[in-house]
Amino acid sequence: MIDICTVVFEQELPILKLQARSIEQYCTGLGIRNIYVVINDDETLVEKIDPAWWGSLAPLVLIIPRTAFSTAWSEDGWLSQQLWKLLVPSMSYNTCTMVLDAKTIFVKPITLKDVFDDQGKITTGIMDLYPVFEPARQIVNKTYNIDLQQQIGPGGVPFVFHNDTVRLMIAETTLITQQSFPIWFQSQGRLTEFVLYSGYVQYKYGSLDKMYTKDTVISPANMCHSEVAIADKKIEMMKTATTVSIHRRAWEKLTDEQKIKYKHLLIERGIVDAWNLE
Repeated sequence: MIDICTVVFEQELPILKLQARSIEQYCTGLGIRNIYVVINDDETLVEKIDPAWWGSLAPLVLIIPRTAFSTAWSEDGWLSQQLWKLLVPSMSYNTCTMVLDAKTIFVKPITLKDVFDDQGKITTGIMDLYPVFEPARQIVNKTYNIDLQQQIGPGGVPFVFHNDTVRLMIAETTLITQQSFPIWFQSQGRLTEFVLYSGYVQYKYGSLDKMYTKDTVISPANMCHSEVAIADKKIEMMKTATTVSIHRRAWEKLTDEQKIKYKHLLIERGIVDAWNLE
């Protein structure tokens, strides 16, 4: 039912190993067919990623260099990262694709019952748009002639795309803009993949809740670089979360005590070995 997609830079390989272990441990109830690992760096990185990191799920791992998409890509890694997160669902013929960042780590089991409700809607929630996404909202409104006020949750990753809808979005947006979708998308600047997709779902189906539920049981606890001041609160939230992550710039600013608390959480959940605290 659900494929997994991660876009990775070379500096993220150590944390990718932990993500791989967490997927094997906590995601076997998702009906995974493929685990796509897209390289957003030099394609020689392919040789540095070992499917064995995913343990019993190793046969499902597909390591994809960015050159495989046969399109020009932006030198801005942030822009190209957003694009790959759309192109992978467009080539997956599973029902949905769950998109992760390389630093996303599962810390408790997640099954199909957590992702779909009894009516088949995706349970990642619907939320008000953050003010930072106002430029993206304006682009989406102009493209689809809509007034987007909300976005599909959970406000980051893990984000669940409906693959057929992504394919429709790419095809229809190509007709609307009269440009190759990858080139158009990357030329928009601060347009994000999640806001664009949310806008298209509203445009295509009339409202977000035709496909997604307003509430969610998937609980991510992500710490970005601007949240170091509330790091203790964030780490406490991670104890009940579905996934956790700490941005590398936030990690650099944490105290030794805060880093140890995070590592002990990963030890308790079987992601990090007790002897490997460095």
